[in-house]
Amino acid sequence: MRNSDKVIVVGAGIAGLGTAYFLNKAGLDVTIIDMDDGTDNCSYGNAGMIVPSHIIPLASPGIISKGLKWMFKPESPFYIRPRLKKELILWGWNFKKASTQKHVEESAPLLRDLLLTNRQIIVNLEEEESLDFDFHKTGLFMFCNSEKGLQEEAELAEKANSIGIPAKVLSADDVRDMNPGIDLDIIGATYYQKDSHLHPGSLMDGLKDLLKKRGVQFEFNTEFDHLLTENDTVTGIYSKNKRTLEASKVVICTGAQSQIIARSFGLRLLLQAGKGYSITLPKPKIQPNYCGIFSEVKVTMTPMNNMLRFAGTMEITGPDQSINPRKLAGLKKSVCQYLPEFSLEDMNNQKVWVGLRPCSPDGLPYIGRFKKLKGLYISTGQAMMGMSLGMVSGQIVSDLITKGQSELSHPLIDPNRYDN
Repeated sequence: MRNSDKVIVVGAGIAGLGTAYFLNKAGLDVTIIDMDDGTDNCSYGNAGMIVPSHIIPLASPGIISKGLKWMFKPESPFYIRPRLKKELILWGWNFKKASTQKHVEESAPLLRDLLLTNRQIIVNLEEEESLDFDFHKTGLFMFCNSEKGLQEEAELAEKANSIGIPAKVLSADDVRDMNPGIDLDIIGATYYQKDSHLHPGSLMDGLKDLLKKRGVQFEFNTEFDHLLTENDTVTGIYSKNKRTLEASKVVICTGAQSQIIARSFGLRLLLQAGKGYSITLPKPKIQPNYCGIFSEVKVTMTPMNNMLRFAGTMEITGPDQSINPRKLAGLKKSVCQYLPEFSLEDMNNQKVWVGLRPCSPDGLPYIGRFKKLKGLYISTGQAMMGMSLGMVSGQIVSDLITKGQSELSHPLIDPNRYDN
C-alpha cells in the first residue's frame, strides 16, 4: 500500500477508535498507537450516555457565577485549582469571553447536528456491525429536587424543543409512573426521549475487536515522542521507545494530553484537564431502566449490564489524578440525597475510577486539520461528551482526509481557532 494511504492515529480512546473506524471503511491503512494498554482512558470509566439533549456548551451565561459559588463549597461538583500558569489564565480568559448568549445561540444547532449524527452512528454499530454494548434507547431524565432547578431545566427543555430536540417537563408523579419501584426524592424532571445509554467498556472492546479483524494495527505501550516532518509536511512519528512509524497523515486523539503534544510542534491548543470520578455498584439495591442526571448537583446515574454507575465532578486541577476525598464524598452524598434507598455504606467499599476529560474554553471540541503542518489532524476537546461526540468526530476527520471536506465541519470546532 502507498505511504499516502497510511494514517497513524495517536490515542485509543473513543475519538481514536471512531477515527480509525471511518478511515478503515474508506480503505486506508490505519495504525493506532497508545501509551498504555488502551483501557486507561475516559472512554472506559464514563457515564455511558448518548445525549442529543446537551446542546448548551459548558461556556454559557451564568456558569461563571455558579462556578464561583461552588468553588468555596468543599463537596460541590466543581473546582478550579488556582495556579499561575499561562495556559490556565488564557483558558480562563477565553472561557469568560465565550460565556455569552450569542455563543449559545451559535453553538446549539451545531451541537444538535453533531450529537444526533453520533447517535445514529451508535445505532448503526449495533444494528449493522452486530456489536453488543448494552444499548438502551429509552431516554434520559434531568431529575430536580428544587423549584429553581426545575425552572432552569424547563427553560433548557423549551430551548431544545425549539431546535428539534424533543423534551418534556414532568411532575414527580409522572416520573414515578415511568420508574416503578424507584424511590426518587424529587419535585419533577425533564425528559429527553432521544437520549440513550450504553456500557462504554463493551463498546470500546467491541470496536477494538472489529477494527483488528478488519486490519487496523494496534501498537500499545507506544508513547508519542515527536512528529517526523519534511517541508512542513507530516511523514510519520517517532515514539519514546525509539521506533519510527511512517505515514502521510497523523491524527492526534489523546484527550487531555493533546495540548502537550500540540505544544511540542509549536501549535497552541487551549485545553484543560477536567477530573471526574465514577463509582460502579456491581449489585445495586435497585436497577433503574432509565439513565438520569441529578440536576442541581450534576451527578449522573446509568444502569449498565445489571450494574449501576454514578459519575460526576469537574475539577480543573492540571494532570493530577489523585482522589479528592471531599469531592468524592459530595458525589456519594448527592446519590443518597436523590435516591434515599442508598446509603454511604453502599458506595464506600466500591472501587473509584478517576479520569481526565479534555475541556476547551468555549465548551466545543477541536476537530479538523492544523493549518501549519500538512497531514496533521486532531480530534479532542469533547469534555464530558466523549461517547456522544467521539464517533461523529472520527467521521469528520475521515471525511477531511479522504474527501478534503466534511458536511459537519464548522469554524466553531476548528482546531486553529485559538492559534494566533
